Amino acid sequence: METIRNAKGHCSVVELVVSMSADVHAEDEDGDTGLHLALMKRASINTEINELEAPTIFGIFTQVANKTVDHLVALAIACYLVQEGCQLTKRNNKGKTPLDLVADTSMGELLQQYITPRSAPQVVSRQHSSDSSSMTEVDQSVVVNPAALNGMEKRAPAPVECAVCSELGDENVLFEPCGHRIACEDCSSRMKKCLKCGQVVNKRITHDGRTIACKSRQPSTERLRYLETKIAEIEEAHCCSICMERRRNVVFLCGHGACEKCSTTLKICHMCRKTITKKINFKIFFLAKIKYFSSRNIKV
Repeated sequence: METIRNAKGHCSVVELVVSMSADVHAEDEDGDTGLHLALMKRASINTEINELEAPTIFGIFTQVANKTVDHLVALAIACYLVQEGCQLTKRNNKGKTPLDLVADTSMGELLQQYITPRSAPQVVSRQHSSDSSSMTEVDQSVVVNPAALNGMEKRAPAPVECAVCSELGDENVLFEPCGHRIACEDCSSRMKKCLKCGQVVNKRITHDGRTIACKSRQPSTERLRYLETKIAEIEEAHCCSICMERRRNVVFLCGHGACEKCSTTLKICHMCRKTITKKINFKIFFLAKIKYFSSRNIKV
């Protein structure tokens, strides 16, 4: 039904997905089937019908063209869906059937003309024998799905669309505890919450019973490059530029510096090539400053 809804009135797409065993009884979150949507949006469906790409819908179009003049394309699609098994008595979440959406009685009568055994629920009667008569009476009627009866042709499972990547597959992954199936195996492995209800996903189960582990997001190349640059800046600001191993704790009057071990043998600054006249140790310098301020009761 999701595929039929996304077809937006393109008859060739509708006929193609139905011919590929798409489930015409599928519902959306509002309980609407493809037939509900075709009738609700009939005023906006005005695409052309290609006889080669949608021969069945084109044939229905030519039949209804002589009977009505309003929303011919949408009506042809609706009649096609009824012919393929959509039920006119199916109610959505608001309690509306497809016939309730049609104000024109002639259009409703036209839709009923395309009802087939697939779209009309069969009634099975239970008969009870009577002791006084050989006549049988109908005691209870049970509505059953025609596809459940013996001898009916079984349809192949319809392809299911992933809500994230829109790829078609046999069946989406089951989310627990919410129970929704909205994403394929690859997309669901990266989902933390269900996109339909917003509930946290604790477990992901495939149609064959396998449990899919959650994949952590891999850092992008740009992110790694940024972190490498920041580390290089930190090393350049705090590490000795000669050995690149120890912290820079000795500074020269020219403004450059090195670690205490590397600066011991330096006579000329390794950065600007100026003669080193004085070497100031950070640790000794700050201890002297603290001692100086403490002796004068100055808070720093």
